Amino acid sequence: MKHRKGHVPHAERHVRLYHRMMKAAAWQSLSCNARCIYIEIERRYGGPGSNNGKIHYSIRDGAEACSIGKSTAARALLELQDRGFIVAETIGGFNVKIKRATEWRLTAHASDISAQAATKDFERWQPPEIQNTVPTVGPSVPVVGPYGTRGGTMAA
Repeated sequence: MKHRKGHVPHAERHVRLYHRMMKAAAWQSLSCNARCIYIEIERRYGGPGSNNGKIHYSIRDGAEACSIGKSTAARALLELQDRGFIVAETIGGFNVKIKRATEWRLTAHASDISAQAATKDFERWQPPEIQNTVPTVGPSVPVVGPYGTRGGTMAA
């Protein structure tokens, strides 16, 4: 295919996942379902100056795209929010008058509805500390010698 001099052909659309993001503790902690939904939301992003902050994506969209249940998709979206990958800009609704999906902003990219730069909240996420709920006072089961005829605990 010939191109006019000085004309740059449109690049094929793609989803780019940077190694820096995938090495982050937040990405490493995501479930496979959450990673799948992130890629699907990223796929709807049109590039700088387009729709970041207005990306429509519902629980039902996630369930269909990733072949999972709606409750699993809802948990995955909560995971993405908790880890700082996405932020809900407009909460969706589904009732008789309003049928719209939540509008999301990807924190890896600058917002297209405000002048806010990419916040990359996922880079600051830390896993919660695991607290030991079992007291370490002593053994929880009494230590008793071996049972059986060879251990000397039973009469022969």
